[in-house]
Amino acid sequence: MSSDKLEVYTKGTKAWFKDAQEGYIVATMVEKTIQDKKLIMKFTIDSTNKEEKFEQLISKLEANNYDDLPPLKNPPRLEGADDLTNLSYLHEAAVLHSVRIRYLQEIIYTYSGLVLIAMNPFRRMNIYTAEIMRQYAGRPRHELEPHLFAIAEEAYRKMINEKVNQSIIVSGESGAGKTQSAKYVMRYFATVDELSASRAGSATDIANSSTSIEDAVLSTNPIMEAFGNSKTTRNDNSSRFGKYIEILFEKKPQDPTSVTIVGARIRTYLLERSRLTFQPDSERNYHIFYQLCAAAPAAERAELGIGSWDTFFYLNQGKTGTVNGVDDAEEFAITQKGMSVVGISVSTQWDIFKICAALLHIGNIKITDSRGAAQIDENDHALGMASKLLGVDPAEFRKWLIKKQITTRSEKIISDANTYQAITSRDSIAKYIYSLLFDWIVKIVNTKLDSSQTSKDGRFIGVLDIYGFEHFQKNSFEQFCINYANEKLQQEFTRHVFKLEQEEYVAEQISWSFIDFSDNQPCIDMIENKLGILDLLDEESRLPSGADDSLITKLYQRFGTAEHKFFEKPRFGQKEFVIKHYALDVNYQIEGFIEKNKDTVSEEQLKMLNESSFEFLKEVIYIEPEPEKASPQPPRGRAGGNKKPTLGSIFKNSLIKLMDTLRQTNPHYIRCIKPNQAKVAFEFEAHNVLGQLVACGVLETIKISRAGYPSKQTFSEFASRYYFLVPSSQWKTDPKLLTENIVKTVIKGENKYELGLRKVFFRAGQLAYLEKVRSEKFTAIVTFIQKCSIRTLRQKQYKKMKKSATLIQTAYRGFAARKLYKSMQQEAAAIKIQTCIRGALARKKYKAIRSSTRKIQQAWRRYVHKREFFKNRGEKSALRIQKVWRGYKARKWYKKEIRKIVLVQSLYRRKIAIREFKALKIEARSVGKLKETNYKLESKVFELSQSLDAKKKENVEMSKHLASLEEQLASLREKYQKMETDSKAKGSGAQEETAELRKQLAAAVESRDTLVKETEKLHGMIRKRDDSINHLQTEVANSQAEIKRMKEDLKNAPKQEDTATVNALKKEVASLREQMGRLVAGKYRTDRITEKFLNNDYAAANPLPTPAPVHTSAAARMSMSFFESAAQVTARVAESLGRSTEALAPEPKRKVQEIVIEDDTEQKERPIRMLEARELEDEVIDSLITNLRIPLPSTQTVATRKEIFFPAHLIGYLLSELLEHKMIDRMRDLLNHIMRAIQQLTMKFEDDYVSAFWLSNNYELMSVIKTARLRLPRPSLPNQDDEQSASAVLQTVHVDLKKVMLEIYHGWIKEFKKRLANMIVPAVIENQSLPGYICKQSGGIWSQWAAKSAATSQFSIDQLLNFLSKLSKTMRCYYMEESMSRQILTELLRVIGVSAFNHLLMRKNFCTWKRGVQIQYNVSRLEEWCTGHGIAEATLHLQQLMQAAKLLTLNKTSASDIEMIFDVCFLLNPTQIKKLLSLYYAADFDSPLSTELLKIVSNRAAVNEKLDSLLLDLDSSPEFIYPEPRNVKHIEKFIPAWIDLPYIQAVLSASYGSGSAVEASPPQ
Repeated sequence: MSSDKLEVYTKGTKAWFKDAQEGYIVATMVEKTIQDKKLIMKFTIDSTNKEEKFEQLISKLEANNYDDLPPLKNPPRLEGADDLTNLSYLHEAAVLHSVRIRYLQEIIYTYSGLVLIAMNPFRRMNIYTAEIMRQYAGRPRHELEPHLFAIAEEAYRKMINEKVNQSIIVSGESGAGKTQSAKYVMRYFATVDELSASRAGSATDIANSSTSIEDAVLSTNPIMEAFGNSKTTRNDNSSRFGKYIEILFEKKPQDPTSVTIVGARIRTYLLERSRLTFQPDSERNYHIFYQLCAAAPAAERAELGIGSWDTFFYLNQGKTGTVNGVDDAEEFAITQKGMSVVGISVSTQWDIFKICAALLHIGNIKITDSRGAAQIDENDHALGMASKLLGVDPAEFRKWLIKKQITTRSEKIISDANTYQAITSRDSIAKYIYSLLFDWIVKIVNTKLDSSQTSKDGRFIGVLDIYGFEHFQKNSFEQFCINYANEKLQQEFTRHVFKLEQEEYVAEQISWSFIDFSDNQPCIDMIENKLGILDLLDEESRLPSGADDSLITKLYQRFGTAEHKFFEKPRFGQKEFVIKHYALDVNYQIEGFIEKNKDTVSEEQLKMLNESSFEFLKEVIYIEPEPEKASPQPPRGRAGGNKKPTLGSIFKNSLIKLMDTLRQTNPHYIRCIKPNQAKVAFEFEAHNVLGQLVACGVLETIKISRAGYPSKQTFSEFASRYYFLVPSSQWKTDPKLLTENIVKTVIKGENKYELGLRKVFFRAGQLAYLEKVRSEKFTAIVTFIQKCSIRTLRQKQYKKMKKSATLIQTAYRGFAARKLYKSMQQEAAAIKIQTCIRGALARKKYKAIRSSTRKIQQAWRRYVHKREFFKNRGEKSALRIQKVWRGYKARKWYKKEIRKIVLVQSLYRRKIAIREFKALKIEARSVGKLKETNYKLESKVFELSQSLDAKKKENVEMSKHLASLEEQLASLREKYQKMETDSKAKGSGAQEETAELRKQLAAAVESRDTLVKETEKLHGMIRKRDDSINHLQTEVANSQAEIKRMKEDLKNAPKQEDTATVNALKKEVASLREQMGRLVAGKYRTDRITEKFLNNDYAAANPLPTPAPVHTSAAARMSMSFFESAAQVTARVAESLGRSTEALAPEPKRKVQEIVIEDDTEQKERPIRMLEARELEDEVIDSLITNLRIPLPSTQTVATRKEIFFPAHLIGYLLSELLEHKMIDRMRDLLNHIMRAIQQLTMKFEDDYVSAFWLSNNYELMSVIKTARLRLPRPSLPNQDDEQSASAVLQTVHVDLKKVMLEIYHGWIKEFKKRLANMIVPAVIENQSLPGYICKQSGGIWSQWAAKSAATSQFSIDQLLNFLSKLSKTMRCYYMEESMSRQILTELLRVIGVSAFNHLLMRKNFCTWKRGVQIQYNVSRLEEWCTGHGIAEATLHLQQLMQAAKLLTLNKTSASDIEMIFDVCFLLNPTQIKKLLSLYYAADFDSPLSTELLKIVSNRAAVNEKLDSLLLDLDSSPEFIYPEPRNVKHIEKFIPAWIDLPYIQAVLSASYGSGSAVEASPPQ
């Protein structure tokens, strides 16, 4: 056993030694020896290099189980752990050091098991914003950094999931931050429902979404603080009472899985009454009095007699009337607002302030001494004001202040009171009234907050804000009650911790023995049991002669024996007693115990107050009697003599009730620590903190944990970190088996570890031992690798040098031989070179002379020929240029004129063709105008027949005319022959006549040729018409046969059609409509020249006769029968599908012979009646908007623009028709209904396709309306200045459409945020795509191959990119305006970047360098996607996350590295860099950051920390930029084949028939 305990103490081991200033300091062991059964260990203090020696007998160490050894220091990996129970060595020094490290890193929250330790930073920190709340909402406690929001979230979720009431106990000494922590917890509960319902909700929305109940709950804080808090030397806002707030929740009717706040209840404990009448130096009375003095209006100030605070005795004793950084006037307004929120009227508020003012005046009543009796001047101003405000008789008030009445059996004796008794009586009245006023306020607040909505099965979360353990130089009755309450709470806390510890052992099914812990029940029994301290105090308080001296004597007699170990009598003095509390021994002064315990007023004073004329005062001091079973004693304020309840008994009963409530709930603990007494930000006083850790029970929790198995890890975590401590032959894929092999191999001895079902448990120190073995193994491995590496390098270096020497020698010898050979070669070559050179020089000279002569001759000849050549070429070029230029000018003028002529002809012909094409297209689609089409068809046939007859007649006439012309020609020839014979005689006159005759002859021949060509053309047209009619007859016959077959199929079909039959019938209907459209279009597909000839020339020459019954041809009758049959089949198909046949039913059949041409007036009125029809509006709302089957995006077929935008264009066309007919009111109503329908449809956000489709159509409709407004014909409207004009209506509609577009955009973005909330963190932060950098906290080889146990995230980066790609494709398929789609995608990328960055800042034990590499890769994938989709600007929103990932991968070992981090991460503010570095988790051969480097970062961050925000604002999205509406060239009158819009089709047909359909002109 000795070796097991001492073997960890080796050279270099670090241990802790006590220090007077730092609490504990660390030292390094340099030597260990055992001499004469005595252990001697020498240490060197790290900070001072002083030597520290430890000597102890082995026998004594064994007797104490080696607990006297210096406490060991934890490995660097465990220092600063966010949960103290994770420390391997659990003792005071380790706990204090871990808390100190985290606090100096400005991390104020630390877990200690189920306890949250909260260090007061004494500085405002930006860690309580709505963004921080959103990060903790819905997340497990262990996932993020320690925070009181994590405790609140855990309590909230347990209440919902386990259906058990919860309580959060916030304790600590004054100034530790209890009140502020409780306020933040309550604020979290008030907003958690909105935070969990929508992670994407904006902070502004969350702040504005709280209900009146939630506002009222939060408003209780300023009220309770004003009346129950004051400034003390330790805290500027110290709570002078304890309170327990139960926040009541109920299930939401619409969502049973969530709850909402429906009310609250407040209980208060032990208000410090003595503060009202006395305050020590530099302390204040309750805040409300100073607020009233500072902020009361002039009228109320005069009425209440209020002046400056220093004029009142109850306020000026502490000589401090203000608090730094606090404006009492502003606080008074907040208090009034809070009282209004909870339902206290303004008049009642001023009644409360009236009582407060009266109490201040009571304190100013001067009591003097007159021969041993108290005396008050009858004209005392303070007495008059107090009596006036309280509504009592001044004389009666004065009397019972300086008189006292003693009641005997036979009479009542009134005697004078001395000065001390009168002052005590005065102060007692003030304290009595104020305490009852405080209770009344709490009662009213509870009445307002405890809603009637609360049901029996409703749940609550209680927040207990209670004073911590107190130990002053002088401790009185208040400290006794406070410490008694803390004894009870500590007992409950210890039992709960013990219970949880044992429950975990049972759940893991490990072998364990009962853990013994120090139970403070005997101390509690000594205080509260029968004949205990409180019982003796009450007994002495009820005696008329009861005194403090008598009480202390009874306490000595009752508890001053040896059997009472928790009570101690001091050696000197008879005015004190000592109670040994769980935290420390407290010395109490008995003076004032009896008076403070009584704290009542006389019966005469109470009667005087009950007879007051101030009704509100009577209401305040009235106390309802309690049931006898609840309290056998009569309530305060009623007659009962010595049976009045004392403060001690009241506090005891309320504390017992509180304990009963807490036992029925699941408790959560927040222990607030005050790090220094000077209230300096981030200054750490070790002894002060250590005392509070003891007082709040944290160290007691550590002791309980040490008694069992404090260190625990899951099998996978343990195996991934320590797998290499055993040979690879023992590695198993099952982490439990691998863990078992590791612990059996490394840990020797019994009862040092236990294997559970999911975890491995270790005794204290074993995890540190494993870390030490791991470090030694690493050191050995690294040393071996270094040794082998150095040897290999030296061998390589030797071989390289040997090879180099050989190469040098070989090279030198070769160089010398080559040099000799070269010298000999050069000598022989020199002679030969001389010979060659001399010959070469002679030849060269000769050739040069000959060449020069030839060049001179050539140059002269070339010059002569060139001069002659250029002269000839110049003359020819001039002639050619002149010819080409003249031809070019002529051709240019000719082509220009030709182009102009052709352009004019083309434009005119295109205009005619477009007009005819659109008219024919409209008529071709019109099913409602079939009869009119048939009529026109028959008219055309009739006209063709008439035209044929006319042409025949004309041909006969032309033939006759031709014969006459031939006769004329023959006569002219005869004349010509005669004239030719006489030509010589007649001379020049005859020649002129001959020329004229020739011209006439040429004209006649040309006219004849033209008539022949026209006749042939007419014959061809007639043949073409006959062929067309024959073709139509064939098609009609085929269609009738098909319709007949369909009728038979319908008759034989079963009544209940299946889906396939229904779809087939729908396709048949669509095909019939297409055939009908083709037939109608075929009837009117004519040659443009013929159409022009028939419609213009022939119609002008042969006008139609008066309207009469028209006989139709056989082909027309067949066509009509086909249309009627098709309409009947369509109606039957619709009826079989269960639809109304009203829209599909054909018009009543009538014979073609009865068709007549409509009257012009009727044709003009019919479109107006159609536009006014209610059915048209219903069809637009229902069929075109609400029930529209939106075309879905497809990879095979892409919808055209007109197939996507046809709703907007059809609506725009209807608006143009309404404008054309000046139906302004109808247009306004229709547009309002359309926008309302679009808004109702899109706000559901059931499908992205709906949102994208209507967002695009909304923009298109806005563009159509803007274009219509710009092209509005000004003269067509009567009053252009009227607000009801078309322009004003269109402008209003344009603005409303922009609002609808904005709502769709923001609603859609909010919906995307909800969907991305659960995807962003797994995909961007947790997803590990790079196989070489897989990390699972510790990482390691085992985590990569052991059954591939590395946890994969729920979503991957590929899934996120697929989501974005699908959205981008959807917007492209619906032709969304580019700027809108860019804004949507950019905003989503911003949400991804901000959410991922914020989560990274809050994630604990997560920020490793490998994780940084993975995040960099994921962000680069997002950036590539942005670049590939043309939104490179969106990558700017990912830069903070990218730089945070870079920060994790950068080196962090020196101050220069820190400077580089700040340079590289320039987009991150110093606060964010500090947070990331404080979260950095050292893993995989990495070392944690030193305290010195963190201090450098903290100093840089402290400069602008108040202005810097920790988290990025998820709500600061850029404003939506409305896209500029485009100019629509023309409105598409397109209706897809898969939609049935008969009324809109009728409007289109009627408008075309009446000639009112006007195409939009091209833009100017």
